[in-house]
Amino acid sequence: MALARRFRTLLVVAAVVLAAGGGLVAYKMRLPQPQSVFAAGQPAPDFTLNDQDGHPFHLAAQRGNGVLLIFYRGYW
Repeated sequence: MALARRFRTLLVVAAVVLAAGGGLVAYKMRLPQPQSVFAAGQPAPDFTLNDQDGHPFHLAAQRGNGVLLIFYRGYW
């Protein structure tokens, strides 16, 4: 009877230690909040990139037009 109680207590203590350790690891692995230098509603900074055909795309040339920019990594 006493052995069963000790074993149960040991299991509870081990579960609490594991849960606390897992919580600490999860807390340390949080991703940092992204730091943005862009403000909502402000014009995007000018840049030049190649489009899908290899031609240069200048954002400044599109001023006054609606532009939707989608950046993706390409080959997954």
